[in-house]
Order: sequence, then C-alpha cells, then structure tokens
Amino acid sequence: MLEQSRLTGFIDQKSGFTLHYFEGQSVIRDLALIHDIKGEGFHFFRDAVLTFLPLISYLKSGESFGFYIDSKEPWFRFKIEANTQGYMRTLLFPESFDNFPKEINGNCRLTKILPGQREPYNTLVELDNLSITEVSNLILTSSYQVNARTYLSQSSDQSLLIQRLPDRQVDHIDPEERPSLDEFYAQTIKSLSPFLESGDVTFDKLLKHFEKSDFELLTSTEISFKCACSRDRMVQGIASLTRSEGIDGIFLDKDSIETKCDYCKTHYLITKEEILTSLTQ
Repeated sequence: MLEQSRLTGFIDQKSGFTLHYFEGQSVIRDLALIHDIKGEGFHFFRDAVLTFLPLISYLKSGESFGFYIDSKEPWFRFKIEANTQGYMRTLLFPESFDNFPKEINGNCRLTKILPGQREPYNTLVELDNLSITEVSNLILTSSYQVNARTYLSQSSDQSLLIQRLPDRQVDHIDPEERPSLDEFYAQTIKSLSPFLESGDVTFDKLLKHFEKSDFELLTSTEISFKCACSRDRMVQGIASLTRSEGIDGIFLDKDSIETKCDYCKTHYLITKEEILTSLTQ
C-alpha cells in the first residue's frame, strides 16, 4: 500500500538552501482513477501537478492558491487549487488531450486567497514558448520573487522545490563559495537518487536520509485530493447561468438536468424547481 503523498521541507543551514520534497505517488494514482486522460496527455498532467503542488510551501496558515493555465497553442486548460491543509484538486481540459507540449503559449493566472480578505490576490503571467517547469519557475521569480526552481523526477512521481536563500541570511560562508541552484540540486540528487530508487522509501527513512546529509526538518504536510464541490454550489452555479441564459435555455423543456463536477466527476441531478426556488431567495 502506498503511503499518503506528502510535502516535506528541509533547510541546509550551512549552504543556505531550503528543499521541499514532494512524494506524489498516491496523488497521481488517485488522479489516474478520477480523470479519463490517456497517453501523453496524462504524462503532461502528471508533470504539471508535480510541478505546482510544491508551491504549497509558500502558503501561510489559512491561505490557498489556484493556478490556471489558458494555453492558446496547443489549446488546453489546466487548473490546480490547493491549501495549507494539504487538500488539492485539479483538472486538464479537454480530457481527450493526448499531447505533451514542450512549449506553451497563452497565460497563467495565479490566484491567492488570504483569510479575512474578501478579494483574492491575482497575478497574470504571459507564457511565450515555455515548458511547464519553466512556467512554474517564472512564477517563482516574478510573482514570489525568490531564487528557486522546481525539479521533476523522470522515473517516479516525485519533485523537488529548491530555494537559494539570500546571501545576507548566510553569514558563515563566502557568497562566492556558495553553489548555484543547479549545482546544489546536482549535489543533492547524487545521494538522493539511489535512496529513492531502492523502492523502500518511507517517511521515517526519508527523514533519516536528510538528517545524515545535514538537513534540518522544517515542516511536513500530507497532500490529498479533496474536492470542495457540493449540491448547493452546483445549484448556485446553474442559477447564475439562468440569469443570463434563461431557465428554458438551460433546461430545454426538461424538468431536470444532470451536471458533473469537472474536478472530481461527481454527478448531480438538478431539478428546475430547485433553480426557480433559488432564484426567488
């Protein structure tokens, strides 16, 4: 049985780097069961999820984020939402998408929801011939303004988010002697790869491995798929549509319609009477 997916953060005080390791096998398995995406399309979906979920590490207590990619060439929509509790949901549309785009053209919207604030914080980033990891790295540098990169495993459902702390925060080493992000990643993965490829990776063993490499534990969060959809929300959404389309434009002389959540594929049978009641409240 797979262990629950987990995002675990460490710090290397000596070199001045933080590292967040995302073990995503159970999340990717769940997505494969929920979404009917095949072939290269699912490989891209996997990489996108592994790329963006480690950014949960930048959320403060009670916060949540959403990343929404609207790609013009090739045409697709990718959405992923997550919060500090470790709950996430995601989709790739259309589900018939069977392509692994090396370059994405369009835009990516970052929405950050802060507790106590009515309006979310939004950032729009233009995408010009960028890979999915380059999209994430652009957001890290432009929106989060940190010197960080995401690295994906090509052999397993895992990823690393590495951040190089500012020189002023590392007072016991000459800035000229500090490794770059890529150099630090190469050093880390050299010892980490054999451990991961052993096939016997548990959370406790992961902690021991990093402790031996002079990393200190910062935080650890279990990550799982959980959709926030509900019947009430679906009714509210359809009621909103009827205000512009009209009740007959939605129901087409039927007494009920079946709707489906694009994130979790839950079906809801919504009646015309429910919508009419909602519109009068």
